Amino acid sequence: MMTNDEFEAKRQTLLVRLQLALELEWATLPPYLVALLSMKRSANREAADLVRGVAMEEMLHFALVANVMNAVGGKPLVAKANCPAYPLTMTFEGRPFADRTFPIDLGPFSKESIETFMKIEQPQTPIAKTTWAHERIDVPAPTIGEFYDEISSLLEELDAALPGKLFTGDRKRQLEGDYFWGGGGAIVIVTDIHSAKSALATVVEQGEGAWAWSQEKLSATAGEPLEMGHYFRFSEIFYERHFLKSDQPDEPPTGDPMPIDYGAVYPIKKNARAMDYPTESQASKLNESFNRRYTMMLRQLGEAVNGTPNTLYTAIMNGMHEMTSTARELMETPFPNSTGGETACPTFEWMD
Repeated sequence: MMTNDEFEAKRQTLLVRLQLALELEWATLPPYLVALLSMKRSANREAADLVRGVAMEEMLHFALVANVMNAVGGKPLVAKANCPAYPLTMTFEGRPFADRTFPIDLGPFSKESIETFMKIEQPQTPIAKTTWAHERIDVPAPTIGEFYDEISSLLEELDAALPGKLFTGDRKRQLEGDYFWGGGGAIVIVTDIHSAKSALATVVEQGEGAWAWSQEKLSATAGEPLEMGHYFRFSEIFYERHFLKSDQPDEPPTGDPMPIDYGAVYPIKKNARAMDYPTESQASKLNESFNRRYTMMLRQLGEAVNGTPNTLYTAIMNGMHEMTSTARELMETPFPNSTGGETACPTFEWMD
C-alpha cells in the first residue's frame, strides 16, 4: 500500500519527467524549422513537406504533454529560464550501446542535419536515467520512446496505488482540438489514465516508434494510407528514396528515388547568436524582430498551457507564420563580415 507521502514523492518525479518531455518537444522544433526554411522554394519540395509535417507534429506533442501534465496537477513552465540554446547536447544512455553524445545545431538543410535528426528520433528497445540543463538534455532512457514508456508506467503505478487521486487537474486547463492547427494527429483531452496513455502513445507513434507497415497495422488499417514515424521520414530524405511496404524498418528504403538538392539551400551561419550581428546591421534588425516574435509566441504558449487554452491558436497562426517570413528574409541577408559567403540565420533567443 502506497502512503500519501510516497504517492506525492512519486508524483513530483512524474511532474519533473513531464516537464522534461515538454522541453524536449520544444527543443527539437527550432532545428527542424531552420532546416526547413533554409531550403529554397525552387527545390526539395518532397523533403520540405516531410520536415514541415514533423515540425507541426512536434507542436502537437508539446500540447499533448502539457495536457497530461495539467491533468495530474502540474504547471508547465515555458520561460526564459528553460529556453533552449544551441548547439544543444542530447545524451541517450542505455544498455545496448555506450553513451552517444551529439550536438543539435541550428543549421541549414544538409545530409549532416538529417543524420542528426535521425539520431534524435532513433528507435530502439532497451532501458535507463535523467536531467535537463540550459544547454544540455540528458534523457533518462536510451531513446525518446523508452523515456515516454517510463512516464506511462509511472502514471499507471500512481493511478492504481490511490485511485481517483492522480487526475485532479482543472479540466478548463486542457488544450482542445479547436485550438490546434496543422500536422497529423489530434489533441487528446486528458482526464484519466486511459486518455493520458493515449496522448503519450500518439507522441511515441508519430515520433521514433512508428513503423507504418507491421502486419498488425496493415491488417487493422487495410486500404488506408499509413503515416510513418519521424525517424523513417528522415530516413527517406537521408537515403533519397521512398520506403516500400516490403521494406524492413532496420534497412534503408528501396523504393522510388526522392530528388534531393543540397545545393538549393541558403548557406546560413550555423548556430549564430544575436551577439554575432553588428548593432544596426540589417541582419541584427531582422534577427531582433524574429526573436521578439519568437519570445511572444513562447509567452503565448506558456499562457495556453497555464489556463488560457485559446492562446494556442494565436501562437501558432500568428507567431509561427510571422516568424517564417522574417526567417526567410534573414536567410537571404549576407552574414556580416563573412568571408565564406554565409547568410544570416535566426537565433531563437528569448528577449526580455
